[in-house]
Amino acid sequence: MMRSALLALLVLVGLPGLARAQPVTPYHPRIAGVPLSCKSSQGVPVAFVPNTSLADVGLWFPGWPGVPAHVEYNPGLLARLPPGAQLFWFGHACAHAVTGNTGSEEGADCASVQLLKREGRMSRAQVGELQSYFLNAPTVVQWGHRPGPARVQRLLACYDQAPSKPKS
Repeated sequence: MMRSALLALLVLVGLPGLARAQPVTPYHPRIAGVPLSCKSSQGVPVAFVPNTSLADVGLWFPGWPGVPAHVEYNPGLLARLPPGAQLFWFGHACAHAVTGNTGSEEGADCASVQLLKREGRMSRAQVGELQSYFLNAPTVVQWGHRPGPARVQRLLACYDQAPSKPKS
């Protein structure tokens, strides 16, 4: 009995002295296996809330009385994307939250590529892979996104305009 209680306590609390990974929460989602976070332009953490009933990978919702701005995403649909596209989607959704702008899809695309470059999560070659993916990916729900060729046209230029991650 005592041994079971001790084992249960260790599972709940963890072993002292061991490094712990950051917990996965709506404010620290794990996208493509990468722990991420997003803050609004006011410095407020943005929640990423799983919603399996969405017909799209994800949607950004501006706040309204009693409900803070947040992103809802369908984890099943997101998991179907290649890892680079998953990270791009996260950056895109975060860009909407940072700017508070629901209408500028091209601006959110550009901001996503720049964010991923600054964080060292995307190379120029990976932008090319992302472009190829978007050119060949089926579009289920566009929500204001331009078709493949028009959407990817600016991605490399956006990438080239962003500063690189400082070397440590």
